[in-house]
Amino acid sequence: MSLGTDLSVPAERVWPLIRDFDAMPAWNASVRQSRIEDGPADRLGCRRVLVFDDGGTWTHELTGLSDADMRLQYRIVATPQPMRIPVWNYRAAIQVMVDSDRRAGGDGAGCRVLWEAWFATLHPDEMQLRARQVFALGFDGLRRYFAA
Repeated sequence: MSLGTDLSVPAERVWPLIRDFDAMPAWNASVRQSRIEDGPADRLGCRRVLVFDDGGTWTHELTGLSDADMRLQYRIVATPQPMRIPVWNYRAAIQVMVDSDRRAGGDGAGCRVLWEAWFATLHPDEMQLRARQVFALGFDGLRRYFAA
């Protein structure tokens, strides 16, 4: 699944926030806190432990980071038990792209943030709905973060 949003902010300002693997609580209201384990937040293989608003703790492992492509990739390695919607082999990527249409509009600002996820589940409709809710909260948070 894939969702995206447009921001009226240059990609060069958005990418450092997305790139910081420990910064998700700053821009996603569903995440209460984050901590990094197993190295600095930009080292492949490091893990972030996220505590969500429902109290659930999820652990993500950084699997890809490209400044040239402004793309971060991760996979879920631990989830709350029992899970309301069981999921496995969850991988995701967040990419910040220069929005050439906005740049052509004359204000020199604008980017598109694309969040993609791949996973296996016995309940695909439910899981897609939940993922869309989390992604939407993240996109809303990015808009609020850059409006301040």
